[in-house]
Amino acid sequence: MRRAIAPAALAVALAITVAGCGSAGAPTPASRATAAGRTLFAGSCGACHSVTGHNAPSRQGGDLLGVRLPRPVALQYAREMPVRHKLTEAQLVRIVDYIAAVQRGSR
Repeated sequence: MRRAIAPAALAVALAITVAGCGSAGAPTPASRATAAGRTLFAGSCGACHSVTGHNAPSRQGGDLLGVRLPRPVALQYAREMPVRHKLTEAQLVRIVDYIAAVQRGSR
């Protein structure tokens, strides 16, 4: 009797494992937006700023990890930053949301 239960239990465990494959790694809209913000930050802001918690002499704008601003104020600062290519409002929102997400994760 015990031998009949073992293959059945193994089959159930395998079915549960296979059913879950791929679903845990699927990106959510929030993670895609954060990834887009990270890319924009790296390309447009990363030469002067970081979000690592460590100031570097090579980054004259300083680290933003500890700079907590209300979202409207952060967006206004982002609009005023000198960048090579003008960013759209949607891009600025993604960057500010990315910084806020990193800050939330550092608490």
